[in-house]
Amino acid sequence: MWFFYLVALIPVIIGAVIWVKDNQVTWWEWLAGSGIGFLLAIIFHLMSFYSMTGDIETWSGRLTIATFHPQWVEEYQEMHTRTVGSGKNARTEVYFTTEHRTHYEHWTTQGTLDSYRITHNFYNVIAERFGCVPKKTRAYKSGFDGGDPNIYVATNITGHVIPTVDVRQWTNKVQASPSVFSFVKVPESIKVYEYPPNPSVWESGRLLGTAKSVGIYEWDQMNARLGPTKKVNVIMVGFPAGTETMIGQYQQAKWIGGKKNDLVITYAGSPGQKPEWVFTFGWTEQEIVKRNLDQIVANMTIDKDLIPQIEEEVRRNYTIKDWDKFDYLGIEPPGWSYIVFLIVMALAQGGFYFFAHMNEFRTLEGY
Repeated sequence: MWFFYLVALIPVIIGAVIWVKDNQVTWWEWLAGSGIGFLLAIIFHLMSFYSMTGDIETWSGRLTIATFHPQWVEEYQEMHTRTVGSGKNARTEVYFTTEHRTHYEHWTTQGTLDSYRITHNFYNVIAERFGCVPKKTRAYKSGFDGGDPNIYVATNITGHVIPTVDVRQWTNKVQASPSVFSFVKVPESIKVYEYPPNPSVWESGRLLGTAKSVGIYEWDQMNARLGPTKKVNVIMVGFPAGTETMIGQYQQAKWIGGKKNDLVITYAGSPGQKPEWVFTFGWTEQEIVKRNLDQIVANMTIDKDLIPQIEEEVRRNYTIKDWDKFDYLGIEPPGWSYIVFLIVMALAQGGFYFFAHMNEFRTLEGY
């Protein structure tokens, strides 16, 4: 990254020479040109850093309450101004009118990660799974002038977990330095999975390939239970029976070891059968959890009965990786950024000093 700032020193020196030799350029134009150079260096530094280290991680949460907000009417005072009189006697007069605003019915739900707008049907589903009749609660509604003064709140009586998924940004230095770690190169002929983007709040993509037979709702429920305490994102990737064992390491290499809180179980086998092999990877302070998961999954059939066993092991032995340990990693910008920076710097400085030479500002000697 120092390259950008070293290059930015060149316009300072060249600009100083131009200022001394060319009385069409003022001292503050030289300072401005130097500032532009360092500003470009900062911009390219930040762009290079965040383009290489910008990454996502998946968080798991659960819904806690759901609320129905019935329609009501608000009365409020609207302020207006008008000019009265004319000439020297003109003045601005303030007056108010009584207005009404309708707040239409809507439904919301609150979770451990965020709050969401939902449909009427989903509100009813939540209330049913929570095992409660929504409670009528008087709500403060400023300027209430009609409609229903209450809201209707469904709380969780049964303890049922309705999972939610959220994607957060974070800085991944390992992603920018994959050569530092022992990841095999994935041959172009090897087909592995892209990382699931998890765009939906209500359903993740944590089950890939034949692992989908385990059941995504139950799998997301497990992650929702583990999320608050273990900060983990458990993924399962299933490859068809007969797939070579090396594919698990290829998947690990494709994802550069996984995201910040990932714990990824890969296997080959058919749904409802025991897997042929299991390979678990992810960033954790307790490597034993990965080997234990290998043994647990290898000795069970691929179905929903896996979930309690996996959850128990993760709860007992998983500890999220301390990513501060990777602060020592240096980030080297891609080669193309150097070339683009030099071109942009040359054009910006050339354009600026052409403007400085042609504009009306001069040194005292130039008058």
